[in-house]
Amino acid sequence: MARTEASDYLLLALPWPLFYVVFNLALEWLVLAMSLAASTLAAFALALKPSLRSRLPPSRGWLLAWPLGALALYFVFIAGGAFSVAVGMWWQVLRVYSSLTRTPVELAAVFVVGLAEEVFWRGYLQEDLIVSRLGRPWWLSAIPYSLVHLVSGLPLLILAAAPVGLVTGLLARKWGVACSAAAHIAWLYLVLYIAPVPAILGA
Repeated sequence: MARTEASDYLLLALPWPLFYVVFNLALEWLVLAMSLAASTLAAFALALKPSLRSRLPPSRGWLLAWPLGALALYFVFIAGGAFSVAVGMWWQVLRVYSSLTRTPVELAAVFVVGLAEEVFWRGYLQEDLIVSRLGRPWWLSAIPYSLVHLVSGLPLLILAAAPVGLVTGLLARKWGVACSAAAHIAWLYLVLYIAPVPAILGA
């Protein structure tokens, strides 16, 4: 079984400086900055791992799976919002929402974030590296996806990333990266713009 290659070390290290810039230098433009960071990660992964393209198409049943995945994530985040209020971490939720501009450019960038993150985190990290080459369980990909949010200085983001990684990881494993990307994109629009958590909780 093939193991790690030199390019893997670059790809594993790259998210850390990019996420640091997003959360510490460009938080006021969070969605736009994350779209650039995620696009960079996806571009490097596709360039260095050409076989990754074969993992992107969906498999049978994905049209039903992705809406269910998006809704599951949404309700997890509603519960997470209530939890953050109870433990005094609600300000971190508001910090994220305060960065939103709701401009056409930002709304387009949300699509890019959802797609590019899935190409890198579920396509490359999970399916190519962890499952196919290392022979490890798919759910391990949620760990680095959560830990990279340490650079944000917002503990709630680390906790929030875990269910995102697990739900989208399951979708990618069973129905392909296109399925997890569709769910990720739909969930982002739902939780950020259509029915944002602060509006639902009234907090």
